[in-house]
Amino acid sequence: MTESKDLIEQLRRSNRRWKALALAACFVLGSVVLLGFVAASWQRMRAEAQMQAVNAALARAQMAANPGQPR
Repeated sequence: MTESKDLIEQLRRSNRRWKALALAACFVLGSVVLLGFVAASWQRMRAEAQMQAVNAALARAQMAANPGQPR
């Protein structure tokens, strides 16, 4: 009878360890997904800002090359 109680207690401890491991894995996965989303958003905003700067430079160059042309 004592052996079965010990076995049940070992199983309970093992289940607690697996649950803790699964929770930690979920937390890590969630953190990676969140950081990936933030990095992708930051990269997209940076690319858009660069594109606006290039478009503005092209517009200025066009205006300088054709000063008599209307906008």
